[in-house]
Amino acid sequence: MTEKSSLNSLIILPDIEPGVIDNAMLTRCILEYGPKEEAGRLFAEEGVHLDEALVVRLEFQNILRIDHLWMLKSLRKLTLAHNLIEKIEHLELLTGLNELDLSFNKIEKIENLDTLVNLEVLTLFHNRIRKLENMETLQDLLVFSIGDNLIEDYKEMAYVRRFRKLRSVSFKGNPCCDDPMTYQFLKSALTRVTYLDYKLVTEEEREAGVGFFRGLLRKLDESDEKAEKERIAKEEYDARVKFYALSFVEYLSGPELLESMFEKDPDGTLLLKVGGELIGFFDQYKEQYVETMADLVEFAQEAYNARQHEIKLFKDLVDNALAESVQKSKEVVFEFEEKKKPLVEQMNQIIGKFTAKQATMEQLEPNIIDAGEAFNDLIYDLWKKLMTLEMQLYEQCEESRVQFAVNMTEMITKLLEVSRNAFGAWREHEGMWSMRQFETLSKLLGNKVMLGDAPPELFEIMMDRDQMMNLVAQSSDNHMRFIDAREDLLMSRANSWRDELVQGTNDNEIKRNRDRILEIYYFIDNQREEWTDMQMSMTVTVDPETAALLGDDF
Repeated sequence: MTEKSSLNSLIILPDIEPGVIDNAMLTRCILEYGPKEEAGRLFAEEGVHLDEALVVRLEFQNILRIDHLWMLKSLRKLTLAHNLIEKIEHLELLTGLNELDLSFNKIEKIENLDTLVNLEVLTLFHNRIRKLENMETLQDLLVFSIGDNLIEDYKEMAYVRRFRKLRSVSFKGNPCCDDPMTYQFLKSALTRVTYLDYKLVTEEEREAGVGFFRGLLRKLDESDEKAEKERIAKEEYDARVKFYALSFVEYLSGPELLESMFEKDPDGTLLLKVGGELIGFFDQYKEQYVETMADLVEFAQEAYNARQHEIKLFKDLVDNALAESVQKSKEVVFEFEEKKKPLVEQMNQIIGKFTAKQATMEQLEPNIIDAGEAFNDLIYDLWKKLMTLEMQLYEQCEESRVQFAVNMTEMITKLLEVSRNAFGAWREHEGMWSMRQFETLSKLLGNKVMLGDAPPELFEIMMDRDQMMNLVAQSSDNHMRFIDAREDLLMSRANSWRDELVQGTNDNEIKRNRDRILEIYYFIDNQREEWTDMQMSMTVTVDPETAALLGDDF
């Protein structure tokens, strides 16, 4: 990483007029407080890399609005203290943020922090906040400062009990702190908090407040227990959805998707208000849907497990083939090294005779040429054997990849076939539901007494047969489009998954093959260079005229 990219602290001091955060402000900050001297000059010439800043401090700038921070993709700590900010906004893209300091501003409401799920330190000291809210997603929060705000009811602080990792809270300076009971409540209610206003809370202090707030604490514990159960249930539900998503059937287990279809259809929701016999038909529709989709979900899960098993078999096959090829390659290289030893020894003897002046270069030249030819033959044999092994491995893997692609295609095709049948059944259920709506509403239309029981918002519509039938048809059409969209989503995702898997497998093998061939050539080149270096060592003591006569032999 370059020096400019290692920049981790950007500070702006109060020497300019009030303004909004913009590129110029951030750039000036980096240039003024970035690397100095030569590094700083290069830094300025090459440009400012805002996306590499880890810590940004924009203090005492009279900033009115948070903006223009989206490009700070690597940001971990942001300080906007001592400004005139009234609203928390435009931070949603800073998802890697660990620390946020908005102290000494004019903020009235905690909001727009939902995406900052990695936030560990949040400082809102000295603002105008009256209520703790909209922080549910900040489950990694360790340190929270809300001191010197406008909180009037100390029971408001029970909100932070939901943060299981929270260990330090600053609350001092709120109006409710004038009440002597405030800190007794905080110490007894915030059981996970270790430090309150930067002071260690002892067990004795916690127990002292329990007697005063026993009833309230019991209610809080009951509420927390309920919230914890809901949290666990949600996590389990999300885990199921995540697993079902791997099978492409998320939200198809249970009636939720059908219910959401009606929620998104105002016409269908309106018609349900007729009640009576129609509710029974709706419940029957729902049961049929759940049963149909349960079969699809069960098959999809089995199909997922089968695909994972097939993927593992393919991976094991490729890994075993690769391991076998590597072992054979090692044996080939070992064989080469053994055959090379006498040639190297022969060459060393030649060099020794030449160095000891026991023979001239002209006398040794035939031996040198013979040894070189033998070495070249050995190298060629090595190259041929290694390349043959790699070609065999590639062909073996290619056969496996082709069969793997066929197997995956067959599995996905079967899944899509079962899915089409399930969605076809859903459409049939929808058609039956639409027909029963028509029949039920027709009965009401023909029975003036029953018609009088219709909801006021439906009465005028039901007096007009054509309008009523159009409403039923429109509702059914909305539902059919909803069903089509969900089926298309399943099929497109399944096909895309198969294509990406097969293509990724092919791409990985092509890359592995290319890397292996490059590795073989690199090894061969190194062997040639070592042999050449041995020969060239003899030319150190050879006069230029003799060396010129030897030419390419060296």
